[in-house]
Amino acid sequence: MTRPSHIMRRRLVLSACIIVWAGALIATHIPAERLPRVGGSDKLLHAAGYFVISGLFWLTLRVHGVAGAKRITLIFFTMLAYAAIDEITQPLVGRGSSIGDWLADITGTIIALILLELLTLARSWSPRRTK
Repeated sequence: MTRPSHIMRRRLVLSACIIVWAGALIATHIPAERLPRVGGSDKLLHAAGYFVISGLFWLTLRVHGVAGAKRITLIFFTMLAYAAIDEITQPLVGRGSSIGDWLADITGTIIALILLELLTLARSWSPRRTK
């Protein structure tokens, strides 16, 4: 039986993932002239955004019990497709679309997957303390 705190954790993580992803979808489809100018590299912003979305997606799948290889595959191909759709639809609102932005999106996803899976692996290898 699942504990109530575990159910709440699952709901909280899923809610955060949905809210952040929806916010990102809206933000990437606001006409460029309506957005504030943000300093820094456009590609770095793309990678960071997809790092965050992918990380929350990873966490959501993890707390829902989706195992390693399946989780990685699902996230990678979902984000690959989502990033393409995101780039393809941006010209509909007067924004630019580029393969470079798509590659930056995928780079952010790959970095998130590698980092989170390595942290999970390292955590499973750490010695257990006994009291």
